[in-house]
Amino acid sequence: MGKRKSRAKPPPKKRMDKLDTVFSCPFCNHGTGVECRIDMKNLIGEASCRICQESFSTTVTGIGI
Repeated sequence: MGKRKSRAKPPPKKRMDKLDTVFSCPFCNHGTGVECRIDMKNLIGEASCRICQESFSTTVTGIGI
């Protein structure tokens, strides 16, 4: 008699690393001046520099809610 084949367990899912939330500013070139936030309720992403007060905001798409 033959041995039954055991079912292989699926490989564990890889977790994504958390993204950075602090970057260098492209306008004033300060090292850790830009802070990023995502408003999940309104689906708006915002990046703003604490040094030169520049800011950018955009709608966010493709987030698995």
